[in-house]
Amino acid sequence: MADRTRIGPALDEAAENRLIDYYQSQSMSSDRLHTMFAESQSGRRRRTLGFAMAASILLAGLVVYTHHNIVASQRTEMVMKEAALNHLSKLKMDARAQSLADLQGQLGELPFEIKLPDSSFFVKLALLGGRYCTMNGNLAAHLKLSDPETMKEYSLFLTPSEEGLLSLKQNTERLSGVDVKLWSENNVVYALAENAGDVL
Repeated sequence: MADRTRIGPALDEAAENRLIDYYQSQSMSSDRLHTMFAESQSGRRRRTLGFAMAASILLAGLVVYTHHNIVASQRTEMVMKEAALNHLSKLKMDARAQSLADLQGQLGELPFEIKLPDSSFFVKLALLGGRYCTMNGNLAAHLKLSDPETMKEYSLFLTPSEEGLLSLKQNTERLSGVDVKLWSENNVVYALAENAGDVL
């Protein structure tokens, strides 16, 4: 037993030395070394290229998004100014009517149905008439409405929510002494204008 205990460590040390000698005797060929280095460099270049492409796509998306928002804001502002100017102009109505059906018949060139927004506010208003107009270059209807109790007059503009108007943002603003509210519902773009000071 005692002999085995003494011989064991020596055998382990010998095996360890043989293992070290074996790995020290192994050498990598110059070609293999160059191949591994090239593969490493290629992988690094692919990763760098991937990161650069991802950053470029992200930047392009950000530029497009920013541009879209700027254009939408400018378009919204122009439509609201157009509504304010039309309200102030007091141009002659193309049709005098007290019902939407009658007005629709008189404004026969409109390729869409004239309909009021889904709000109880419009139920109490009386229809005075309407005329053709435009919203962002699209054919639209300009309705003149009046509150029988207060005698306040309102201009309601409407047109289908087609391409070019889809990006308009809901907004309320005072322009040239006119309060204008812009919004979309049921695939129709509406703008309501009234003299400043009245509640929209």
